[in-house]
Amino acid sequence: MLLILLVFGALATGCGGDGANGSTKTLLIAVNAPFSRTPYVGLTIANGAELAATSSGIVINTKEGAFSFRIKRYDSGLSARRAVANVRRAIADGAIAIIDEGTGINASWRIANDADTPICVAFQGGKGLVDPNERPNVFRIAPTDHGVAFRLAEYLIPKQRRIALIVDDSDYGQQGRKALDEAFERNPTSVAARLTVPTRAPDLAPEILRARRAHASALIVWAEPSVIASVLAAARGSGWDVPVYTPAAGEDPLVRQQLANHPEWVDGLTFATGRPTAEVGSVPFLSFQRLYEERFGVQLVGVRTSAGAEVTQPPDYAMYSYDFVNVLVAGIQRAGGVKNRKKIIAALEEVSVAGANGDHRGFNERNHDGVVDDDVYFARFEDMTYKPVKDDPLSATLTELEQTR
Repeated sequence: MLLILLVFGALATGCGGDGANGSTKTLLIAVNAPFSRTPYVGLTIANGAELAATSSGIVINTKEGAFSFRIKRYDSGLSARRAVANVRRAIADGAIAIIDEGTGINASWRIANDADTPICVAFQGGKGLVDPNERPNVFRIAPTDHGVAFRLAEYLIPKQRRIALIVDDSDYGQQGRKALDEAFERNPTSVAARLTVPTRAPDLAPEILRARRAHASALIVWAEPSVIASVLAAARGSGWDVPVYTPAAGEDPLVRQQLANHPEWVDGLTFATGRPTAEVGSVPFLSFQRLYEERFGVQLVGVRTSAGAEVTQPPDYAMYSYDFVNVLVAGIQRAGGVKNRKKIIAALEEVSVAGANGDHRGFNERNHDGVVDDDVYFARFEDMTYKPVKDDPLSATLTELEQTR
């Protein structure tokens, strides 16, 4: 695999022209994400991409000329139909690549593939979304559902928990259901109940009562952030202090915002997601975080600790879209330009870059996932902030990130 380290230098920028006469052509990178439904996910993905695309005036030089980049946002609203329509629009707008939250990929990948346009999934981890043979233009830099689900099973089964698996009826929840079923297939006695809840349900008390009557001693909730908050409200409001575990959606600020009047209900919530720091330590991610916050400001969650400090959100998911833009740049350089889009897709299997957290990001012809399954850690909330758990070998090695100001 060709290793290319991208350095953002103080290069001259410009736009327009075709590069043949020394001018710089601006390439469009589309971000297709649910800005209106889950703003944290959408903004984080878009900001990470924009940071990589525009920091220090990045310009790449190829045999076809010089290129710079700009980001355009398309709101999917978590609607598969809108997400597909957005991909059509992005291609009509001339997008060189699409960074996608994942909704609607099962249909939109074909549209992008017909236009030889790569799509990178930067949030959803469903097993069927990425397939190098069937979907050669689809890549992903985000934890896979398979990795998260198996890590949850690996973490909880030895604790001898009777687990209620609760998912919602969104694409995200249904992909999670498949992963959880596979993860617990060999340990069916660990599962006390399997429940599917509506994303728009005003009250989940009946479902929580079913889980309680099934003698569950832990809940895994794979759902949108609003549903996770509703599960916590229903359980804690009924006096049930059952441990609750989630995938990455559990760290979404919306969970804490919806429970701001009962901050104690968030205590103990544990989520599994990709680790923000790697074997090289915390310096790379903290450097990335500093660049991110210098550009976009500190992201306030909208809640405070018991001591009155404002809670902030680290840009951990922003690093995935940031890394893909860097891989894309390396791929365009490898392909020698943008006239042959098929060469760019092929080149994405041959390059790698230094990621925001110090890991190397890249793909190959057999694997289009840029985050390995083992790189999933657990963090637990206390007083509206979270820190890595101590009873998991990987998590215990990670640095706690500052989350107050």
